[in-house]
Amino acid sequence: MGVYFRKYRIGLLAFAVPFYRSMLGFWVLALVFGGVFMEFKQHVLLGRFLFTHPLAFTLLPIGFLAYSGFHLRFQLNTLLHRNYLVFHQTALLPFREFTKNWLAIFTANHLIIVGYFAFLSVFGIEKRAWISLIVLWTTIGLALAWSIWRLYSHLSKPLKESVFTSLPWRGPVPRFTWLLWELRQNRPILLLLTKGASLLLLNGFFLSFRSGAYDHRWLEFGILCIAYFQIPLLLEKADFEFNRMSWFRSLPTPLSKKALNHLATLILVLLPELLFLLWRGGKILAWEPVIALPLLFLSLIMALQALVYQYFGNSFVQIALGIFFLFFLLILFGIPWFLPALAATILFTLQLRSPFRL
Repeated sequence: MGVYFRKYRIGLLAFAVPFYRSMLGFWVLALVFGGVFMEFKQHVLLGRFLFTHPLAFTLLPIGFLAYSGFHLRFQLNTLLHRNYLVFHQTALLPFREFTKNWLAIFTANHLIIVGYFAFLSVFGIEKRAWISLIVLWTTIGLALAWSIWRLYSHLSKPLKESVFTSLPWRGPVPRFTWLLWELRQNRPILLLLTKGASLLLLNGFFLSFRSGAYDHRWLEFGILCIAYFQIPLLLEKADFEFNRMSWFRSLPTPLSKKALNHLATLILVLLPELLFLLWRGGKILAWEPVIALPLLFLSLIMALQALVYQYFGNSFVQIALGIFFLFFLLILFGIPWFLPALAATILFTLQLRSPFRL
């Protein structure tokens, strides 16, 4: 392994490390969902279920194609940077040598997902689902081969030093939409997976609530869990505003204007969950919980944003866990929903009290 790393060290540091750094939020979300909320037994049941139901199994090759496509797009965009123009010369190598160098990079960037698919394939062998296994691993091989060939053909042509991509919008772009454009352009997989996992988990809470075994506190606990699922997006928001928009710090802004901008940004990013709560809640709940659940969800997100901004890069994890258990106890003891929501709103307001804070 050490010899392998030394041989391809430059390529791995140039293309693997930035890719994992940009996907950090996605891997944190995957670790929380697959390592905390799922036990090993549930992964085993998932593997057996996927190779028993062909329609569900199609999610594996489709998911890998989406991941591989995003990875290729990321590398092509990276190669457009001025510091990476030197790698344009790798197209002058013989195709076999070119493939060996880039295959090391692609293997490193696909190692986790391919390793998990290999684990799931054990249950495909157990179920003797040979056709599904052939389809899965053929898709993986063809996706990697096509990505390398596409990269080779791209590098074989003259490259522009920079490419300006204009937004599909004429006129000034409202500031509260900037984060959504940023996520759409640079973190699309993270955005889609966060929304997908949140809606899937939220639907599970509603289905179990309809069974009649739980009261309204179960849905409030579900809202708390979904709010913490948004932490990767909040971290991206903080990084975007602290680094890319740091010059706003020198522009003192009134509290009301800042609060409205943050609130509009959060509502825009959280729109799928808010609409889902109104839609599902409107079918099985009275009007008061239908209004209370979205407001509680939004207030919890506001509190988490305040914590991210206040403790960004420091002790955020420990404080966020403490806040989680505090709100969990408030829900467990049946404290009215507006009290936690009010406390979260106050925390959010205190974080914005300085005119020179974002």
